[in-house]
Amino acid sequence: MDNELQKPEERVPFYRMIMDDFMLLLFLGVTIYAIFYLLWGVMELSNLPAIPEELKDSLLK
Repeated sequence: MDNELQKPEERVPFYRMIMDDFMLLLFLGVTIYAIFYLLWGVMELSNLPAIPEELKDSLLK
């Protein structure tokens, strides 16, 4: 009889579980920002022109 009186458990949607977990949201926010910032920095470094050989030799000597 106890089982008949209990309400069936309602399934919580996935997006609601994500939105209710503030530590996960904080982690995702910081992580996504850091990854995009790192990728942006790598793209900027890849677009820099090469150092001329004369300047490189003068700096190393």
